[in-house]
Amino acid sequence: MVQFLYQAEFDPIRWLDKALINLCSCLGDFQKETPSSFSLSPRLSIFPQFMFHLRRSQFVQVFNNSPDETAYSRMILNRENVTNSVVMVQPSLIYSFHSGPEPALLDVAAIAADRVLLLDAFFTVVIFHGSTIAQWRNVITHDFQMYTQGYDHNLTFLTIKVCMVRVCVCVDYGI
Repeated sequence: MVQFLYQAEFDPIRWLDKALINLCSCLGDFQKETPSSFSLSPRLSIFPQFMFHLRRSQFVQVFNNSPDETAYSRMILNRENVTNSVVMVQPSLIYSFHSGPEPALLDVAAIAADRVLLLDAFFTVVIFHGSTIAQWRNVITHDFQMYTQGYDHNLTFLTIKVCMVRVCVCVDYGI
């Protein structure tokens, strides 16, 4: 019998892929040779999407980060509670305008001219104004200031975070 003295380096992405495939093959319903028949229970339907974001997060992919940045982000991940840790892996997107804040899918389809979107990625917060909202803001600045008074209330979660948060306000088409 041959014993290997050198063991291959651990690859977290391959391990995550194998774990996801094993989980889906055990808990998913499917018919062989028919990929379109695959389905997960509603309780697990968002799990593959979460794993997609985990694979591409700065906690697994260390390319383009210094060792200090990688260590810092992993330390913050370990220190935070579950809710904040989930936001670090899969950012939350909140849609708001006509009614109160509602969650939106993290997809390009959420972008619309008459929407205000808030993307919380824990380390970075992006506030997006659609083109209609931006034009309205530029024409009626007084009314817009009254409208945005709710921002101060809605962004209070920034003060309870441990790390410094980068806030970016952007407008559709740069209007």
